[in-house]
Amino acid sequence: MNFKDEALIIYIKIVNENNLLIKLLSKNNGLCIGIIYGGNSKKNKKIYQIGSYINFNFLQKNENSIANVNGELKKPLLTNYFDDKFKLYAVLTSCSLLNIAINENQRFKNIYNQTYNLFLSFNNKHWFYDFTIWMLYFLTELGYGFDWKDIQLRKKFLCLNNLQFLDKNNSIVSNNNIIEFPYELVLNKIISFHQCNLFFTIFEHIINKQLLSHSSKKTPNIYYDFKKLILESLR
Repeated sequence: MNFKDEALIIYIKIVNENNLLIKLLSKNNGLCIGIIYGGNSKKNKKIYQIGSYINFNFLQKNENSIANVNGELKKPLLTNYFDDKFKLYAVLTSCSLLNIAINENQRFKNIYNQTYNLFLSFNNKHWFYDFTIWMLYFLTELGYGFDWKDIQLRKKFLCLNNLQFLDKNNSIVSNNNIIEFPYELVLNKIISFHQCNLFFTIFEHIINKQLLSHSSKKTPNIYYDFKKLILESLR
C-alpha cells in the first residue's frame, strides 16, 4: 500500500539508535504507523518531532510489514511555539490525547481538521478558549459528547453519569456525580481558575471513567502538567 498524504506527528520512539517509530494522524488515511530510517539523525530531528505537520510518503510492501515513511515539514510549524511554554504544552497535550484515543487505520478527518485549525489559532488572543472547544469536539468525535451548545443558565449542572444537563434547582445537584458546567468559559470566553478547574474535572472524568475505563492506556502525564501550569497561572 503506497500513498501520499499530510499528517500531524503524534508519537515517536527511537529504535535502533538512528531510526524512529512514528505515529501520524493523517488527513485522509487515519492513523498511520511506520518507520523513518535515519529519522533521529541531526538533520532529520528538526522535522520529526511530536507536534510537527508533514507532507509524507507511505510505503508498505504488504499488510504484515512495517511501513516506510518519509516526509517534509509543512505549516503550521512547531518552532512557532518553542518560546511559549503554555502553547508548547498545549501542542504536546493535544498530540498525547490523540495518541491514546485513536487506533491504527481509524479515520477521523474532522479531528484532523479541528486540530490543524487549533494550532493555527495559537497565534490568537483567545487560544486557550479555542483549546477548550477543541477538547469538547475531541470528546464528541470519539462518541462522548454532549449538547453544550444549547446550554442555558438555568441548566448549569452536568450529570457525569449520562452527560445530561440539569436544572440548578434540581434536588440532586448535591450528588457527587453532578458538577457545575463552566458556562462562563465555554460560552463567554471568561478564563478563571474556577471555570478552568471545572472544565478539567469534567474532561478528566469522561476520559478516565468512560473512554479509557476498559483500556490499559492512561491519561498522559503531559495533560496533568499542562493542567497544573494553567491553574497555577490563574491563582
